[in-house]
Amino acid sequence: MMDEPISSSEKSKKINVISKQTIHQICSGQVIFDLATAVKELVENSLDSGATLIDIKLKDYGKTCISVSDNGSGVLEQDFEGLGLKHYTSKLREFSDLTEVSTFGFRGEALSSLCSLADLSIVTRHSTSEHGFKLQFDHNGALQKKEPCAREIGTTVHIKDIFKCLSVRAKEFQRNLKKEYIRAIQVLYSYCLVSTNTKITCSNCVSDKSPNLVINTVSPSNILSNINLIFGKKSSNGLIKIELLPPDEATLQEYNLSSNVVVDFEWDCYISSCDHDVGRSAPDRQFFYVNGRPCDLTKVSKLINQIYHKYNNKQYPFIFLNLKLNKHSTDINVTPNKRIIFFTQENLILATLKYNLSSRWDKLQGNLTVNPVPELSFGVKRTISPTNADRPIKRFHNLNTISKIEHTEKQNIQHINKNKTIQYDNDNDNENNITNKTKILDSVQMTISILAIKQQLQEKQNLLSKCVISSTRIKFKAQMDQHSNAENELKKQLTKDSFFQMEIIGQFNLGFIITRLKEDLFIIDQHATDEKYRFEKLNNETQLRTQKLIIPKFLNISPLNETILIEHQKTFEDNGFFFKIDSEGESGHRVQLTGIPVSGHWQFGQDDIEELIFLIREGGIENQKNSTFRPSRVRQMLASKACRKAVMIGTALNNNDMHKLITQMAEMENPWNCPHGRPTIRHLLSLNLIYK
Repeated sequence: MMDEPISSSEKSKKINVISKQTIHQICSGQVIFDLATAVKELVENSLDSGATLIDIKLKDYGKTCISVSDNGSGVLEQDFEGLGLKHYTSKLREFSDLTEVSTFGFRGEALSSLCSLADLSIVTRHSTSEHGFKLQFDHNGALQKKEPCAREIGTTVHIKDIFKCLSVRAKEFQRNLKKEYIRAIQVLYSYCLVSTNTKITCSNCVSDKSPNLVINTVSPSNILSNINLIFGKKSSNGLIKIELLPPDEATLQEYNLSSNVVVDFEWDCYISSCDHDVGRSAPDRQFFYVNGRPCDLTKVSKLINQIYHKYNNKQYPFIFLNLKLNKHSTDINVTPNKRIIFFTQENLILATLKYNLSSRWDKLQGNLTVNPVPELSFGVKRTISPTNADRPIKRFHNLNTISKIEHTEKQNIQHINKNKTIQYDNDNDNENNITNKTKILDSVQMTISILAIKQQLQEKQNLLSKCVISSTRIKFKAQMDQHSNAENELKKQLTKDSFFQMEIIGQFNLGFIITRLKEDLFIIDQHATDEKYRFEKLNNETQLRTQKLIIPKFLNISPLNETILIEHQKTFEDNGFFFKIDSEGESGHRVQLTGIPVSGHWQFGQDDIEELIFLIREGGIENQKNSTFRPSRVRQMLASKACRKAVMIGTALNNNDMHKLITQMAEMENPWNCPHGRPTIRHLLSLNLIYK
């Protein structure tokens, strides 16, 4: 009897070994996944070879060609065959060797992966060779061609048409070409800063134009010199060196560390002073290293910025932190790009940073006395005079205040329930002659108590917990003061059409609008929502007036930032900044400021220009669909104007006024917060929770 044929579906379920070529392509795409990674791997190879001169040349932002030349040791002729093969390396023999690795590379994957993704050729000469060799590799990393050529000692790697073998990756790279280029330069900065006694240059050539020099260091002997060379002569102004001192006992206890723990690591740490106008408007210059290896230290970065914002909440610090740890306590073999590093001393490092930064910045602050702000209360004893007895009770200025009064409300709720009165003192009496004696001028019954509503709601919920109501669906579960959760729920459940469908219940406390959408009640801050509507309108329509400078001013910015400014000149002009561009000038000195925006008492300058450059570099322009992109201080100015013109707390509104404010929310791009961060709308109550 003949065997029945196997269907195609059954064949697809059969487990087969993946071909070596397919494995090679899959892994290569994970090792080299963007331009920055490709440049990083080649620069690391040059540094590992002992180079003191590294020159990176990009053509068409790296799309057409990437060339990295160095004066390192070169490659021995006997090693040519394994140069492009997977997992061939001179750094390791056994897995245990990882604990002794003192070089950047050790996997033997970079050149092999680049062979798979592009056309790769190498020109190299070792110190023992009389001449150089030009090597050509195929996409599997095998050496195809070797021929003698003239070259000084060192190595040059040429990468042509990167990602040509991965069509989707190539299209994505082309679509985000300039963003990829900017990210690659940012990665180069991290190696330039830490690599003292090494000269690194980088240039970009577009079409047939002359190359644009983006990075040019001169092998300085210290970090501060590198900072000035890369970011400008004044970049190190305001930087302070943080010396390493053991943390005190209180900080150790905070991180669950014993008092006898030993700090057995060192660091090189330079951070901005917390003085205002010394920091930066964006976190674009924060560099972290472990044993000289650039890496991402998320918890460390978060801690430093949190501490800094306690002293200066308007800016971000410049950070250079190189942790020098015991190699046996670190794991650098976590990801192919080696940007994530695990280490066993994390809590001790965090505690040491917190203690040293806080101690240093406390000294810079001097003695500062902070007076606590008294809590607002609602529905408790209030001192007024007979002349103002008819005035309304203290109003809430925003939705955040509602949660702040809860503690005071709990302390006084029993008194309210028993007396249902408010005692008034005569504030015309001289305070020094009061005998804390009082007169009961009137008895005012409480009409609304926020806490009372919450207590009643809790009682209903307790009753419901004993029943099973399968048909009830509660859409909003976050509490009113859980801002991020509450906002996320609103974004998921409400659309712009929801605001047109809302039924207006009425105005509460001359500051809030109560609305109903099906089974849910919402509370809307009348001032915050009108302020946000006006802000978005101003942001889209305002054309800032420009004041021309008598003498054009050269900007002290890096060559990369200069290139970004030139390419996005229209964005700066929309914000009132005008420049004179010398396309033939020296890189870093091609731009002169000729006009700055002015508006009333608001003054703008280079800090605003640098912030806008950072926002463009991070891709903000692409994400801005229907509105003009603005630096933060311009946004602050527009927010102040919007605030002054918006409906104020305390203004009585009729039904038409309230309806107008609600429908305005449907026209906003982001109706959930005012420009100062206050919530505009919060879910108040689900009618499904009311149990009769």
